[in-house]
Amino acid sequence: MKMKKLFTQIFVSYLLLLIFTIFILAAYELDVQGKFYKQEVKKDLLARANLAAAILRNTDWGEKQKLDSLTGVLSKHGNVRLTIIRRDGLVLSDSHKDAAQMDNHADRPEIKQALQGKVGFSMRHSYTLKKELVYLAIPFRSHGKISGFVRVAFPYAAFRQSLQDLQYHFLFGGFIVILLTAVLSYITSRRISKPLENIKEGAQRFAQGQFSPPVTEKGTQEIQALANTLNTMAGQLDKRIRTISLQRNEQEAMLRSMKEGILAIDIHERILSINQVALKFFNIEEKDVRKHPVYEVIRHKDMLDFIRRALASKKYLEDEITVTEGKERVLLLHGDVLSDVQGRMIGTLIVMNNITRIKQLDRMRQEFVANVSHELKTPITSIKGYVETLREGAAEDPKTRNRFLDIIARQSDRMNAIIDDLLQLSKIEQRYGKLNIDLQPKELLPVIRSAISACRQKADEKHITIEVECDTRLSALINSPLLEQALVNLLDNAIKYSNAGGRVRVVAETDGQLLRLSVQDWGCGIEKQYQHRLFERFYRVDKGRSREMGGTGLGLAIVKHIALAHKGKVSVKSVPGEGSVFCIELRKGSSN
Repeated sequence: MKMKKLFTQIFVSYLLLLIFTIFILAAYELDVQGKFYKQEVKKDLLARANLAAAILRNTDWGEKQKLDSLTGVLSKHGNVRLTIIRRDGLVLSDSHKDAAQMDNHADRPEIKQALQGKVGFSMRHSYTLKKELVYLAIPFRSHGKISGFVRVAFPYAAFRQSLQDLQYHFLFGGFIVILLTAVLSYITSRRISKPLENIKEGAQRFAQGQFSPPVTEKGTQEIQALANTLNTMAGQLDKRIRTISLQRNEQEAMLRSMKEGILAIDIHERILSINQVALKFFNIEEKDVRKHPVYEVIRHKDMLDFIRRALASKKYLEDEITVTEGKERVLLLHGDVLSDVQGRMIGTLIVMNNITRIKQLDRMRQEFVANVSHELKTPITSIKGYVETLREGAAEDPKTRNRFLDIIARQSDRMNAIIDDLLQLSKIEQRYGKLNIDLQPKELLPVIRSAISACRQKADEKHITIEVECDTRLSALINSPLLEQALVNLLDNAIKYSNAGGRVRVVAETDGQLLRLSVQDWGCGIEKQYQHRLFERFYRVDKGRSREMGGTGLGLAIVKHIALAHKGKVSVKSVPGEGSVFCIELRKGSSN
């Protein structure tokens, strides 16, 4: 249903109310004026009747001719019809008709009233004159008794014309008043509705978020109060919206910066909120998925089962799932009740921690324990076997005894080397893993030469030449003992896996703020599928060959942790049959 405008309602209501009021007042006034005019006519006729009665009191009513003459004169001067009637209703004289031809008037209303001693008055049709007349009759007393009646009559047409003239003047005046009222109603309606329309437009602007300029309306006290209230409300809304926007931005910033995935679900399994980390966990590219059913966005059965269990249990839950969308991840899920300010449950909040790295480290720890156990068990088993053989009589043979003792010594040295490397690796991790190491500006060439000197004997045994490419002025912030140890490990590996008579090259170069130390050999090389695991503890591509060469499987792991202690990294490039290049990359001018 279409609503009418306020202006139309006010204007029409005012106009109809005023028109109705004017008509009521006009009708009332016409009635009052009609009664007043009628009363005045009645008074006028009564005065004329009394005058005629006073004149006729000294006249003999039996002298018809004289009575007729006097009646005619009084009628002419009074401009009324005058009738003299006897008590029994017989008409004695009439100014407008021959009395002899007139009916008995005892039954006339005004005569009946006068017979009771009252002033008789009636407005009726005259049977004698055949027209409407206004009659007034008074009793004529003789010796204290009613002996007859004096009646005067006035034409009703004149009376009605006077009333019509009066009504016309009232109607004309009322029409003028209605016109003026219409104009005043229009002006008043506009003065009331126009400010409200302006306030409405201002409210619409405020609803659209445009809080300036404010509503400035001049009018009645109530209109100004309404405008001021609306402006105050707009200011409060603007402040609250800014506060909510700030809080929302802060919340979104916190959600974006969190490492955990956050997912809020309502009781109807629709997404209330989800951060970028959670989207990334499930390889979701859509940005705005709020209000979408969760099963349309996340298509992972274990995750959906956990959400439904969290909604159904209404208590804290925890579980692990493996997500294979994109890169494989292991997620630790925490589900708890999501409540509103009244404490009513509105859904569940899921927090997702990526524990893939923790799982990998745990697996590496397990592998490390297994590898340490295996690496130590092999020489221990060998030593135990040779000792038992010596006890059984092999010790009697000097040649056999010496050979077994040499093997036992080598296995003992191997266990000692493993333990030394483990202790060294643990020391690096404990000392430099959490604290910044002591870095000082040092020239690199002395460190390289010291590492080569430590490996010179092994290189000479295989007739391997070690080449150096390093600017004598090249320096960097380093920890000399640690960097030297890393170079020793790399050189030792390069010498082990190089053919006799080969060469090894050590290169130090800069690239902007980066410092690269590389050790290159032209040995057997390493296949690409094994290269990403070379820096793991106890990892060997050819375990048997590595043990024969005296390796512990920890050398490259030590190199990796020394590089990390310098806030750098280590890498390898290798081609089977062509050799390998191990590179330590550090930041040249900073310890951070």
